[in-house]
Amino acid sequence: MRWSSWTVALLLCVVAAQAQALSAPKPGQVIEVTLEQLHPTQAVVGFDQIHYSLGLFAAKPAKAFDEYCETNGQGEAANVPKNADLRQPASFSCASPVGTHASDMKTVVVGLGGQLYLTDGHHSFTTLWETPGGGPRLKMWVKVTDDFSDSPNLAVFWQRMEAARKVWLKDNQGQPLRPEQLPAHLGFKSLQDDTFRSLVYFTRKAAYGKPDEGEVAPEFLEFYWGNWLRTQVDLTAYNLNKKGGYRDAIEAVAKRMVSLAPGAQVGDSGFTARQLGGMPQLDRDELEKTFEKKVPYVIDYRHSHH
Repeated sequence: MRWSSWTVALLLCVVAAQAQALSAPKPGQVIEVTLEQLHPTQAVVGFDQIHYSLGLFAAKPAKAFDEYCETNGQGEAANVPKNADLRQPASFSCASPVGTHASDMKTVVVGLGGQLYLTDGHHSFTTLWETPGGGPRLKMWVKVTDDFSDSPNLAVFWQRMEAARKVWLKDNQGQPLRPEQLPAHLGFKSLQDDTFRSLVYFTRKAAYGKPDEGEVAPEFLEFYWGNWLRTQVDLTAYNLNKKGGYRDAIEAVAKRMVSLAPGAQVGDSGFTARQLGGMPQLDRDELEKTFEKKVPYVIDYRHSHH
């Protein structure tokens, strides 16, 4: 039997499609990727949250390996010799095998053509992207949560992403973005800086924490707080290049957050303060710890790298 070239081409397409379907990562799988393979699902991060980590790593290099191990679901670093290299996993060791602590791992959704969309981990992975010894080709492990690769086109894919609340389509001023305006890569050069997102991070455990038992923390929780705070706190009143001014800004944000009643809506987020982990009163001790242990790294790192 002689098959036409059209029939052969069709069969080859079917085989290729089946092969891709078999090789596409499935929800629940843990897969190894390079950072440059991951497409962001948000255009903004809090640069100062990352500056804090980079400043800490510069002062205590072993901490970068803790970040690497924890993000791979491996607990802390176990043994970090002087010649350890993030790009050579055999040169150091982590406490546990990859994926042991799955809840610590970052998450991806599979899109059209097998493109991987990062849905949690933009700060951790941008930190590792910018860390000396890291970079875009650093290999990491991620957890697949959804496979939307069967979407008929990109428009439907993004509709599914929005319905699942797995994309943040706002810029660093809280203005709407279209999916095609999202950057293609992680890293400072691609992402925008949202100062309020950083300030919210620094109030963790002092003004907000994990939502109550039985409630799952919404994706982009800190962004919802930050977007509301943008309308509440005037940052021009603070010198964010000085440790004292930065501390004052964090305190102003924290006080505004705890002033909301638990059942009050946080701006136009659709969530209440309680659902976003808002605390009924300020934890002064936690705030002082942040002032002492985190703010100096932020300001010192910025001064030494700008």
